[in-house]
Amino acid sequence: MKKTIIFLVLVAIAISAFANTDVVVTEANTHYQNHEYQQALDSFLKLNNEGYINTDLFYNIGNCYYRIGQIGNAILYMKKALKVDSANRKAKRNLEFLLTQTKDKQTVAKDNLISKFFASLISNISLNSLAFISLIIIGMIIFIIHIIIHRFAQKDRVVPYFIITVLAVFLILVGIISNIKLSAYDNISTAVLLADTAIGFSGPNTEFTRVFTIHEGMIFTIEKEQNGWALIKLSNGIGGWIVADTFAKVSIR
Repeated sequence: MKKTIIFLVLVAIAISAFANTDVVVTEANTHYQNHEYQQALDSFLKLNNEGYINTDLFYNIGNCYYRIGQIGNAILYMKKALKVDSANRKAKRNLEFLLTQTKDKQTVAKDNLISKFFASLISNISLNSLAFISLIIIGMIIFIIHIIIHRFAQKDRVVPYFIITVLAVFLILVGIISNIKLSAYDNISTAVLLADTAIGFSGPNTEFTRVFTIHEGMIFTIEKEQNGWALIKLSNGIGGWIVADTFAKVSIR
Protein backbone atom coordinates (compact mmCIF):
# COMPACT_ATOMS: atom_id res chain seq x y z
CA MET A 1 0.00 0.00 0.00
CA LYS A 2 2.81 2.42 0.92
CA LYS A 3 4.59 1.73 -2.38
CA THR A 4 1.37 2.47 -4.27
CA ILE A 5 0.96 5.78 -2.45
CA ILE A 6 4.57 6.77 -3.13
CA PHE A 7 4.16 5.88 -6.80
CA LEU A 8 0.97 7.94 -7.08
CA VAL A 9 2.66 10.89 -5.37
CA LEU A 10 5.59 10.72 -7.82
CA VAL A 11 3.19 10.54 -10.77
CA ALA A 12 1.28 13.55 -9.42
CA ILE A 13 4.53 15.53 -9.04
CA ALA A 14 5.59 14.66 -12.59
CA ILE A 15 2.19 15.66 -14.01
CA SER A 16 2.30 18.91 -12.03
CA ALA A 17 5.80 19.69 -13.35
CA PHE A 18 4.76 19.11 -16.97
CA ALA A 19 1.60 21.16 -16.48
CA ASN A 20 3.62 24.01 -14.99
CA THR A 21 6.02 23.88 -17.95
CA ASP A 22 3.11 24.13 -20.39
CA VAL A 23 1.74 27.11 -18.49
CA VAL A 24 5.10 28.92 -18.63
CA VAL A 25 5.52 28.18 -22.36
CA THR A 26 1.98 29.38 -23.11
CA GLU A 27 2.61 32.51 -21.07
CA ALA A 28 5.89 33.18 -22.87
CA ASN A 29 4.35 32.65 -26.31
CA THR A 30 1.51 35.03 -25.44
CA HIS A 31 3.99 37.72 -24.38
CA TYR A 32 5.97 37.21 -27.60
CA GLN A 33 2.88 37.51 -29.81
CA ASN A 34 1.98 40.71 -27.97
CA HIS A 35 5.48 42.08 -28.68
CA GLU A 36 6.30 41.93 -24.96
CA TYR A 37 9.70 40.46 -25.67
CA GLN A 38 11.34 41.09 -22.30
CA GLN A 39 8.46 39.38 -20.48
CA ALA A 40 8.61 36.48 -22.94
CA LEU A 41 12.37 36.20 -22.38
CA ASP A 42 11.91 36.16 -18.60
CA SER A 43 9.44 33.28 -18.92
CA PHE A 44 11.66 31.24 -21.25
CA LEU A 45 14.71 31.89 -19.06
CA LYS A 46 12.77 30.59 -16.08
CA LEU A 47 12.61 27.19 -17.77
CA ASN A 48 16.25 27.45 -18.82
CA ASN A 49 17.31 28.18 -15.24
CA GLU A 50 15.35 25.14 -14.05
CA GLY A 51 17.59 22.94 -16.19
CA TYR A 52 15.41 22.28 -19.23
CA ILE A 53 17.47 21.34 -22.30
CA ASN A 54 15.46 21.75 -25.47
CA THR A 55 16.42 23.02 -28.91
CA ASP A 56 13.14 24.93 -29.33
CA LEU A 57 13.54 26.56 -25.92
CA PHE A 58 17.02 27.84 -26.83
CA TYR A 59 15.68 28.95 -30.23
CA ASN A 60 12.90 30.97 -28.59
CA ILE A 61 15.31 32.55 -26.11
CA GLY A 62 17.57 33.54 -29.00
CA ASN A 63 14.66 35.18 -30.81
CA CYS A 64 13.71 37.14 -27.68
CA TYR A 65 17.26 38.39 -27.23
CA TYR A 66 17.32 39.54 -30.85
CA ARG A 67 14.05 41.42 -30.37
CA ILE A 68 15.44 43.36 -27.41
CA GLY A 69 18.64 44.18 -29.25
CA GLN A 70 21.12 41.78 -27.62
CA ILE A 71 22.69 40.28 -30.73
CA GLY A 72 25.44 38.46 -28.82
CA ASN A 73 23.02 36.53 -26.62
CA ALA A 74 20.79 35.87 -29.63
CA ILE A 75 23.70 34.20 -31.45
CA LEU A 76 24.73 32.35 -28.29
CA TYR A 77 21.31 30.73 -27.90
CA MET A 78 20.98 29.88 -31.58
CA LYS A 79 24.32 28.09 -31.22
CA LYS A 80 22.95 26.28 -28.16
CA ALA A 81 19.85 25.26 -30.10
CA LEU A 82 22.05 23.80 -32.82
CA LYS A 83 24.25 22.07 -30.27
CA VAL A 84 21.22 20.17 -29.02
CA ASP A 85 19.91 19.52 -32.53
CA SER A 86 22.22 20.36 -35.42
CA ALA A 87 19.36 19.59 -37.83
CA ASN A 88 17.21 22.45 -36.47
CA ARG A 89 16.64 24.35 -39.72
CA LYS A 90 14.93 27.32 -38.07
CA ALA A 91 17.86 27.89 -35.72
CA LYS A 92 20.40 27.52 -38.52
CA ARG A 93 18.49 29.93 -40.74
CA ASN A 94 18.19 32.47 -37.94
CA LEU A 95 21.86 32.10 -37.05
CA GLU A 96 22.80 32.83 -40.65
CA PHE A 97 20.69 35.98 -40.50
CA LEU A 98 22.09 37.07 -37.12
CA LEU A 99 25.66 36.75 -38.36
CA THR A 100 24.90 39.24 -41.11
CA GLN A 101 23.93 41.75 -38.40
CA THR A 102 27.29 41.71 -36.59
CA LYS A 103 30.06 44.22 -37.26
CA ASP A 104 32.51 41.38 -37.86
CA LYS A 105 30.98 39.53 -40.81
CA GLN A 106 30.73 35.81 -40.27
CA THR A 107 29.20 32.88 -42.11
CA VAL A 108 27.82 29.49 -41.14
CA ALA A 109 29.90 26.61 -42.45
CA LYS A 110 28.09 24.67 -45.16
CA ASP A 111 27.82 20.91 -44.65
CA ASN A 112 28.08 18.42 -47.49
CA LEU A 113 25.41 15.71 -47.95
CA ILE A 114 27.35 13.07 -46.02
CA SER A 115 28.02 15.31 -43.01
CA LYS A 116 24.37 16.44 -43.05
CA PHE A 117 23.23 12.81 -42.97
CA PHE A 118 25.42 11.89 -40.02
CA ALA A 119 24.59 15.14 -38.19
CA SER A 120 20.90 14.41 -38.59
CA LEU A 121 21.38 10.78 -37.49
CA ILE A 122 23.27 11.81 -34.36
CA SER A 123 20.99 14.72 -33.48
CA ASN A 124 17.66 12.95 -33.91
CA ILE A 125 18.32 10.14 -31.43
CA SER A 126 18.62 10.76 -27.71
CA LEU A 127 21.17 9.31 -25.31
CA ASN A 128 18.34 7.52 -23.48
CA SER A 129 17.29 5.85 -26.73
CA LEU A 130 20.87 4.84 -27.46
CA ALA A 131 21.19 3.31 -23.98
CA PHE A 132 17.95 1.39 -24.50
CA ILE A 133 19.11 0.12 -27.90
CA SER A 134 22.42 -0.98 -26.36
CA LEU A 135 20.62 -2.99 -23.68
CA ILE A 136 18.44 -4.69 -26.29
CA ILE A 137 21.47 -5.63 -28.40
CA ILE A 138 23.39 -6.93 -25.39
CA GLY A 139 20.33 -8.95 -24.34
CA MET A 140 20.03 -10.46 -27.82
CA ILE A 141 23.72 -11.38 -27.87
CA ILE A 142 23.45 -13.09 -24.46
CA PHE A 143 20.32 -14.94 -25.55
CA ILE A 144 21.92 -16.18 -28.78
CA ILE A 145 25.05 -17.32 -26.90
CA HIS A 146 22.82 -19.25 -24.51
CA ILE A 147 21.03 -20.88 -27.45
CA ILE A 148 24.33 -21.75 -29.11
CA ILE A 149 25.67 -23.46 -26.01
CA HIS A 150 22.56 -25.50 -25.30
CA ARG A 151 20.87 -26.08 -28.66
CA PHE A 152 23.38 -26.03 -31.53
CA ALA A 153 25.98 -28.60 -32.41
CA GLN A 154 29.43 -27.32 -33.30
CA LYS A 155 28.84 -27.66 -37.05
CA ASP A 156 25.55 -25.73 -36.96
CA ARG A 157 26.89 -22.61 -35.24
CA VAL A 158 27.93 -20.60 -38.33
CA VAL A 159 24.66 -18.65 -38.67
CA PRO A 160 24.34 -17.79 -34.94
CA TYR A 161 27.97 -16.64 -34.89
CA PHE A 162 27.29 -14.44 -37.92
CA ILE A 163 24.26 -12.89 -36.18
CA ILE A 164 26.34 -12.20 -33.06
CA THR A 165 29.01 -10.53 -35.20
CA VAL A 166 26.41 -8.28 -36.86
CA LEU A 167 24.91 -7.38 -33.48
CA ALA A 168 28.37 -6.63 -32.09
CA VAL A 169 29.04 -4.26 -35.00
CA PHE A 170 25.74 -2.47 -34.30
CA LEU A 171 26.65 -2.25 -30.62
CA ILE A 172 30.00 -0.66 -31.47
CA LEU A 173 28.23 1.80 -33.80
CA VAL A 174 25.79 2.76 -31.05
CA GLY A 175 28.72 3.23 -28.69
CA ILE A 176 30.48 5.51 -31.18
CA ILE A 177 27.35 7.65 -31.68
CA SER A 178 26.84 7.87 -27.91
CA ASN A 179 30.44 8.97 -27.43
CA ILE A 180 30.07 11.64 -30.14
CA LYS A 181 26.92 13.01 -28.49
CA LEU A 182 28.53 13.07 -25.04
CA SER A 183 31.62 14.77 -26.43
CA ALA A 184 29.47 17.39 -28.17
CA TYR A 185 27.55 18.08 -24.95
CA ASP A 186 30.71 18.37 -22.87
CA ASN A 187 32.72 20.35 -25.42
CA ILE A 188 32.47 24.00 -24.39
CA SER A 189 35.44 25.36 -26.29
CA THR A 190 33.19 27.47 -28.54
CA ALA A 191 32.12 30.88 -27.22
CA VAL A 192 30.33 34.05 -28.30
CA LEU A 193 31.40 37.61 -27.46
CA LEU A 194 28.70 39.40 -25.45
CA ALA A 195 30.56 42.65 -24.79
CA ASP A 196 30.33 45.50 -27.30
CA THR A 197 34.01 45.08 -28.17
CA ALA A 198 37.03 43.12 -27.03
CA ILE A 199 40.69 43.71 -27.79
CA GLY A 200 42.94 40.74 -28.42
CA PHE A 201 46.46 40.98 -27.05
CA SER A 202 49.54 38.87 -27.74
CA GLY A 203 49.60 37.90 -24.05
CA PRO A 204 47.32 37.79 -20.99
CA ASN A 205 47.82 41.44 -20.08
CA THR A 206 47.00 44.85 -21.53
CA GLU A 207 50.72 45.61 -21.68
CA PHE A 208 51.15 43.16 -24.55
CA THR A 209 50.77 44.08 -28.21
CA ARG A 210 47.27 44.53 -29.60
CA VAL A 211 46.49 41.88 -32.18
CA PHE A 212 42.86 42.44 -33.11
CA THR A 213 39.54 44.02 -32.08
CA ILE A 214 36.31 42.03 -32.26
CA HIS A 215 32.72 43.02 -31.67
CA GLU A 216 29.55 41.65 -30.09
CA GLY A 217 28.37 38.39 -31.62
CA MET A 218 31.77 37.14 -32.75
CA ILE A 219 32.08 33.34 -32.49
CA PHE A 220 35.46 31.89 -31.60
CA THR A 221 37.26 28.94 -30.04
CA ILE A 222 38.75 29.01 -26.55
CA GLU A 223 42.19 27.41 -26.38
CA LYS A 224 43.29 28.32 -22.87
CA GLU A 225 42.13 30.27 -19.79
CA GLN A 226 44.44 31.93 -17.29
CA ASN A 227 43.98 34.49 -14.50
CA GLY A 228 40.82 36.07 -15.89
CA TRP A 229 42.05 35.96 -19.48
CA ALA A 230 41.34 33.57 -22.34
CA LEU A 231 43.46 32.65 -25.34
CA ILE A 232 41.07 32.46 -28.29
CA LYS A 233 41.29 31.63 -31.98
CA LEU A 234 39.10 33.33 -34.57
CA SER A 235 37.69 31.57 -37.64
CA ASN A 236 40.41 33.17 -39.79
CA GLY A 237 43.09 31.50 -37.66
CA ILE A 238 44.23 34.62 -35.80
CA GLY A 239 44.67 34.13 -32.04
CA GLY A 240 44.99 36.41 -29.05
CA TRP A 241 44.16 36.95 -25.39
CA ILE A 242 40.92 38.68 -24.33
CA VAL A 243 39.34 39.35 -20.94
CA ALA A 244 37.37 36.27 -19.89
CA ASP A 245 34.23 38.03 -18.66
CA THR A 246 33.47 39.47 -22.11
CA PHE A 247 32.05 36.23 -23.54
CA ALA A 248 29.87 33.22 -22.78
CA LYS A 249 30.57 29.60 -23.66
CA VAL A 250 28.15 27.61 -25.80
CA SER A 251 27.24 25.25 -22.96
CA ILE A 252 23.87 23.54 -22.61
CA ARG A 253 24.24 22.09 -19.12
